[in-house]
Amino acid sequence: MVSQDLVIIGGGFAGVYTARGLLKRGIPVTLVSDDNHFTFTPLLHEVATGSLLPNDIIFEYERFFHSKAFRFIRGRVEDLDPEKKTIRLTGGHSLEYSYLVIATGSVTNLTQVAGSQHAFVLKDVHDAVKLKSAILARAQDYNRHVAISVVGGGPTGLELVFDLDLMLRALRRKNPDSHYTLRVVHGSDTFCSMSVPPVQKYIRRALERAGIEIICNAMAQEITQDEIKTTQGTFHSDVTILCAGVLPNTSMLGTLKKDEKGHIPVNAFLQTLEHPSIFALGDIIAVNGTPVPKLAQTAVREADVVAANIQSLINSEPPRVSYKAQVIGMLFSLGFGDGVGVIGRVVVKGIPAWYLWRTVYLFKTPGLFNKLRVAFTWTLGLFQGRNLTEL
Repeated sequence: MVSQDLVIIGGGFAGVYTARGLLKRGIPVTLVSDDNHFTFTPLLHEVATGSLLPNDIIFEYERFFHSKAFRFIRGRVEDLDPEKKTIRLTGGHSLEYSYLVIATGSVTNLTQVAGSQHAFVLKDVHDAVKLKSAILARAQDYNRHVAISVVGGGPTGLELVFDLDLMLRALRRKNPDSHYTLRVVHGSDTFCSMSVPPVQKYIRRALERAGIEIICNAMAQEITQDEIKTTQGTFHSDVTILCAGVLPNTSMLGTLKKDEKGHIPVNAFLQTLEHPSIFALGDIIAVNGTPVPKLAQTAVREADVVAANIQSLINSEPPRVSYKAQVIGMLFSLGFGDGVGVIGRVVVKGIPAWYLWRTVYLFKTPGLFNKLRVAFTWTLGLFQGRNLTEL
C-alpha cells in the first residue's frame, strides 16, 4: 500500500483546477485518472466535426502542471473505504490519503433509452473521433446520404447539431450529389433550460434558418441501427447521438453516502457530510440537497473553494470559504459566425456572441502553447476549411 497525503480522483475541470490551486499553495498533489491527459470538453464537438484536431484539446497532465510536487497515477478507482482512508485501484493496488478530493464527473445515462448501445455519445476525444468517422462513412458511401439525430437540446446538443450542419454542407460542396437529414430531439420546448426567452427565441430561429428538423416535447424510447423511436413518432436515423441525460460517476465510491441519483451530498465548504477530510465537487455533488449546474465554470469556481479549505485544514484551521452556486453567464456557438448568450443581464447575439464565445474558450485553454495551437488551427480553417479526414 502506498501512502499519499492528498489524492484527487478525476482529471476533468474540477480535478485539474483543484490540483492547480493546491500546487500554487505549495501543497503536493497526487492525481488519479483513467487517462494521462486533460480534455477540454467544451470543444469536443469541434473535433467531431473537423474544426479542430484531437491533439488541439488534450493536454498531458505532467506538462500541464510541470511541478515536482505533482504526481500522476494512471488507474481506475474500484472502491473507497472512508473509515480506513484508502482507495483501491485496478490491479489490487491501494492508496492511503490524509485528504481526498473526488472529482469523477458524470457519465451519459445509457439505461434511460432501450438500444442505447447503437447510439454515440460525446464525453471524450475518443467519442469525438468515433462519431466523425461514422458520419463520414455514411455521408461518403455509395448512397451518399446520412440521417443524423441529436438527442438533447442543451448546450452540448445544440453546439454539436449546428456544427454538424456546417460539416455536412462542406461535404456536399465537395460531393454535390450527397444529401443529409439533420434533426434535434428534445424533451421540452425550452432549449438550454437556464437561458432567458430572447435566447430561446434566437436559438429556435437559428435552427429553422439552418433547416434543422426540430422535434420538441419528445422523449427517446428506443434506438436501433437505423431508427430512433420517440414519443412523437419514429424517425430514420443512421447516426444517433445522445447528448441528454447524465448521471454522477460515483458508482465506484463504496459506502460513501449518495442520494438516489448518485450525487454526493456536501456542505457549503464542499466537504462530504460524514467525512470532513473528503471533499467533492463538479458534476457529482448536491449542495443542501440541490445538484449544482453541471458546467465547467461552476467546477472551476468550486475548485478554488476546495483548494482554499484544504489549505485551512492543513494549517489546523477550520474551513472558511463557502461555495454559492451561481452561473455568471452562458454563451452558445450556433455554428461558424453565429452565437447567442447572456452575460449577467445582457443578451448578446450573432457574430459578437460567437467571437466572445471563441475568445472565452481560447483564454480558458490551459497554457500559452496550447492557446497558440488552437488559435492556429482555427485560423488555418478559415483558408483550408474543415479537416474531413478520418483518424
